[in-house]
Amino acid sequence: MAAVARATASSRALTKSLPLLGRLPKLYCSDSLGPSPRHRQGLLRPRVAAVQGGGVRAARVVEVPPVLVKENDVCVRMLAAPINPSDINSIEGVYPVRPQLPAVGGREGVGEVLSWLCREGSFSRRFGTWQTYIVKDQSVWQKIDKNSPIEYAATISINPPTALRMLEDFTSLDPGDSIVQNGATSMVGRCLIQIAKSRGIHSINIIRDKCSLESFQ
Repeated sequence: MAAVARATASSRALTKSLPLLGRLPKLYCSDSLGPSPRHRQGLLRPRVAAVQGGGVRAARVVEVPPVLVKENDVCVRMLAAPINPSDINSIEGVYPVRPQLPAVGGREGVGEVLSWLCREGSFSRRFGTWQTYIVKDQSVWQKIDKNSPIEYAATISINPPTALRMLEDFTSLDPGDSIVQNGATSMVGRCLIQIAKSRGIHSINIIRDKCSLESFQ
């Protein structure tokens, strides 16, 4: 799933300067705005959580070379990127879809737009979200409301769509119908309950153990 981008007021103002941006010197996405002229020009080395293969112990934090912001690119500073069980499975090499190694982990997240050299367009390729900064073509990003809580915005790409497909892919459900699910205290289970309720569908929910009941209520 694509990560989610939140545009700031300063970045939105750049839309008025797109013709000018095309004539500026080369732009680089950076994680440092230090005092040196080199930093003021926007040259930085983003940090990433890279996976080399060989299980969880192989994951490490590295610095990558500066990334040039090219035409149609968007530079996003990541605010939050969760660790989904599928991320761990990928590192362990047991997930059905395996990235080409070395790779950057992370399937979802939320970030803040810092700069771009593109006009607005549709936003879906994959890339790892466990990075401080990401520079990718504008087509990979999805905009969200700037008031969305970060913890929700960072986790909307995997579990909510999974719950939605559970409700829609196997049969047609109408208001008043009932469903039964196990693992109801999981994030997917909680999303399914909320989506079902919004559609007037009753849910019968089986929890994993008594310990999870309190947080579930």
